[in-house]
Amino acid sequence: MKILSIDTASSVCGVSIMENTNLICKLDCDTGTTHSENLMPMIKDAFAKCNLSLNDIDLIVCDKGPGSFTGIRIGVATAKAFCDSFSINCVGISSLEALAYNIKENGLICSLIDCKNNNCYFALYRHENDNYTELVSPTANNIDDALEMLGSFPNNIFFVGDGAVSYKDKILSKSSAYKIANGNNNVLNSYSLGLAGLHKFSTFKDINESTDILPLYLKKPQAQVQLEEKLKNINITQMTLEDFYAIEYIFSSDFDAFWSANILKEELQANSSKFLVAKYKDEVVGFAGFKILVDEADIMNIAVKQSYRCYGIGSLLLKNLIDLFNSFHLHSLNLEVSEKNVAAIKLYKKFGFKVVSIRKNYYPDSSNAIVMKWNITLNPSKNYGSC
Repeated sequence: MKILSIDTASSVCGVSIMENTNLICKLDCDTGTTHSENLMPMIKDAFAKCNLSLNDIDLIVCDKGPGSFTGIRIGVATAKAFCDSFSINCVGISSLEALAYNIKENGLICSLIDCKNNNCYFALYRHENDNYTELVSPTANNIDDALEMLGSFPNNIFFVGDGAVSYKDKILSKSSAYKIANGNNNVLNSYSLGLAGLHKFSTFKDINESTDILPLYLKKPQAQVQLEEKLKNINITQMTLEDFYAIEYIFSSDFDAFWSANILKEELQANSSKFLVAKYKDEVVGFAGFKILVDEADIMNIAVKQSYRCYGIGSLLLKNLIDLFNSFHLHSLNLEVSEKNVAAIKLYKKFGFKVVSIRKNYYPDSSNAIVMKWNITLNPSKNYGSC
């Protein structure tokens, strides 16, 4: 069986080609964050050195993490593309399991990846007669809590990975029986990854390739953490003229080029119009409103300050706007949106809006307007919370 192994979870981009457990070719490139540029040329180079091609490959193994969020996606996407295009079997292996295969001694092996700030990814394996058995599944935790949990196992544990190096003193202070791997054994490599993949493929015949090679994220990306922290500090209240005056001078450039500030001011003063405002630490970052027409209401605008877009503020405003609409016991909430505004259409559908009609050539650029409707009969079980 010929195997292509792809490892992009760390700063090292690695490619190996194997014949069963025998290594034919192994290439590594440690350039940090340029895997998207290096991976395909490396694979092409490896095949050229072996006089092989993807048509000769029986199994693709890829590192599914934990590790670099971007690197993992590059490797997984490449593996999936090859599998789909050439109908090749594929398995995903965690970085922690691949690290365990660096150690050939029998006994307990703790794979440890440093997450900075005293945090780590870790997993525990038992190695006996070339078989690696998972005892503790991949976990993200504080290093002190991880070592405390490992204390319930026998003390002859071999620690491997960059986390074993970073936290060496702390690890060795816990037990004189603990050992730390040396040198390159602490580095992820595509050959060990391939060995783990071959074992998994040979042992487990019911692998679901569509889910097995999905990225393994044990903690949230930093961007998502920052987003959630930001949303915690977003306050939604009824919009006032004072809020309007705070954004009047930057309205067209930072909020909405299609509406004018004068229209917003007039609607704010109209009894039939209801507006909400989103504030981040007293800064107005978005607003949304509807106009009541007998027993219905039409959404007039949902606008978010440009520098705060893609943070989920539009969703938060729409959620609270629906709550406000429900408080008036009206029949339906309507809106129109350009067919070109795919992101907005997706958002409205997510909240239960249904397409009811199309207005042809409605906008100045001759694009169509999609008319959508939300009402309690279409969404009887929706519960969006409160302001």
